[in-house]
Amino acid sequence: MQPLSPVDALSPAFSRSRSILLPPGPALGLNAPFRFWFFLKIAVIAALTQSNIYGMIFAFTFEAIVFAIAIVAGASGVNAIHLTHAHMIAGGLTAPVLAAILIGIFIALGVGLFLAWLWCRLRFTLFDLVVYRHGLVSRAWSPYSSQSWRFLGLVLLISLGLILLLAVTAGPVILHFIAAVRHLTSEQLNADPFLVMSHIFPLYGIFFLFAIVAGLVNAIAEDFILPPLALEDAPPGVAFARFSHLLRARFRYVALYMLLRFVLELGLAFVGGIAFFIVLGVLGLGCAGAGFVLYRAFWHAGPGGVAVVVIFCVFAFLLLLAVYLLMALALYGVIAVVKQSYAVWFYGSYYPQLGDRLDPSASIPSPTPPFTPPYPPLIQPPPATP
Repeated sequence: MQPLSPVDALSPAFSRSRSILLPPGPALGLNAPFRFWFFLKIAVIAALTQSNIYGMIFAFTFEAIVFAIAIVAGASGVNAIHLTHAHMIAGGLTAPVLAAILIGIFIALGVGLFLAWLWCRLRFTLFDLVVYRHGLVSRAWSPYSSQSWRFLGLVLLISLGLILLLAVTAGPVILHFIAAVRHLTSEQLNADPFLVMSHIFPLYGIFFLFAIVAGLVNAIAEDFILPPLALEDAPPGVAFARFSHLLRARFRYVALYMLLRFVLELGLAFVGGIAFFIVLGVLGLGCAGAGFVLYRAFWHAGPGGVAVVVIFCVFAFLLLLAVYLLMALALYGVIAVVKQSYAVWFYGSYYPQLGDRLDPSASIPSPTPPFTPPYPPLIQPPPATP
């Protein structure tokens, strides 16, 4: 496989993405007609490799835990704790409240660890689906048990490093802000807004740079560290050494690849988001119009008419929710498949073990043509005698 520039890898990445989202045909490289359930299966697996999905899950889990703690605290007779009366915290930490907090922390850690392991395992599953194009989730899931645990350890180590980096950079600013406003009242803070802004703006800059660093580290782990683990069962150190060699040899290509990867994700999200809101908007307007007609026709027709309107509203809400979830999964899934295809094509052109699996014909030497003896020279007639 010939080395590809980041721009040259875009076209085969889109072609491979299309072949992955369609059912495999009778021969390698051929696809059957579009099937919605096959597309949805691949899209859901791919969408679950995106951190945004897990962000929503963590948000819902955190809200549920906070709600449970609030219920236990209310049942224990603990009053609301005000920021200006911090001494009430010690009195509010009764045994039930402390137990609820510890249980909530334990559940949150357990859920977080499970989701991290699931994310790692599905990363290998998506990689297998993209590289081999067989369309079988069970076949792509099963071979990577030990590699997933090893990759999970690497992810946790990277996460701890990023948390430490955030603590070192943003921690001093936050502590200085707390020390500056600790003894001030709300009137004094409103009288001097510069005191708050002088701390908020640096935090915005720190969080922005931190997001860039976290995104780069995540992209390196997914696109360059994971393939050697999957194909050779290599230790993370060997995979990182291979990437370091590529970075030294083709730094400009790697930097351009990272930039195009971000632009590609942003562009797909923008185009897909427009289609997303157009479909939801048209469907929502249709449901609203039908609901208005039913309301005018049945709302004042007695209990039966009211029941018809209520049933339609419930049905319309469930329909919009289902379409919203399906389109969100489809959008995230397509973006994940395109990103993974782009990653394997770019890195595969510099990593023979991956490139040979993407394009097996490139690793097979062309057959030597059969040897044919040269034709005998033509017999020249003798020169004519004068």
